[in-house]
Amino acid sequence: MKLLEGKIALITGAARGIGKAIALKYASEGANIAFTDLAIDENALNTKKELEAFGVKVIAIASNAASFDESHTVVEQVVKEFGKLDILVNNAGITKDGLMMRMSEQQWDAVINVNLKSAFNFVHAVTPVMMRQKSGCIINMSSVVGVSGNAGQANYSASKAGMIGLAKSIAQELGSRGIRANAVAMLPDR
Repeated sequence: MKLLEGKIALITGAARGIGKAIALKYASEGANIAFTDLAIDENALNTKKELEAFGVKVIAIASNAASFDESHTVVEQVVKEFGKLDILVNNAGITKDGLMMRMSEQQWDAVINVNLKSAFNFVHAVTPVMMRQKSGCIINMSSVVGVSGNAGQANYSASKAGMIGLAKSIAQELGSRGIRANAVAMLPDR
């Protein structure tokens, strides 16, 4: 038996990069996959085909993870399609680097909204589903930059530190109900 056979995983921002790698691994372990990206373009459709090659069911959903309403709609769609939701991976993220003295409010807001607010949006949406199931797993993709900071990335560092704090708080709130929450601090690409 595969480790995730029969599980349903929702991965945000998974048309490419780390999110795609996570989706491919989960699919190889038997999980059915729902993934989001801003647009379901040719790249996302190719990712969908790669995932389906593992013999699992896959849905690709165009969604702005920074939108509270869209995030809730995505979760509703996943539960309607699959009947449940076992795993949420908050992976959607962007960078808009710049030194603090030159960073615009728009750079700050964009990164906080996509990287951190999106995680709140999806956690908020999946909490009632997982509480009814009395099980679930929430994974926030963070970064070592969220632990140590990094010059020129105050917005990104703050968003990734927030992902760690969010996971710790959610674990305390929902752990007694069979829902795990963790953060994974990735090393930056070199």
